Amino acid sequence: MAKAIGAARSTDINHRAHALTASSGRGQTFTPARGLGASMVADLEGVQQKAKAQYRADRIAAARARREERQGYSHLECAF
Repeated sequence: MAKAIGAARSTDINHRAHALTASSGRGQTFTPARGLGASMVADLEGVQQKAKAQYRADRIAAARARREERQGYSHLECAF
């Protein structure tokens, strides 16, 4: 476990949120999540399967693009 470096001073006071203090001396916030991570999806397994399929398709497309890129150039060619 990591040990804290330094020491607390009498001036290390958080006047804005004294009940909740963070290591930086500012108050922590407990803001609820909004947007993409706000709630769990109903069909988690289906979403994971779709994501795996999309990741696989992306890898295949990237490999094909790299192969096409290499086919246009040969290290044996002379560039004038």
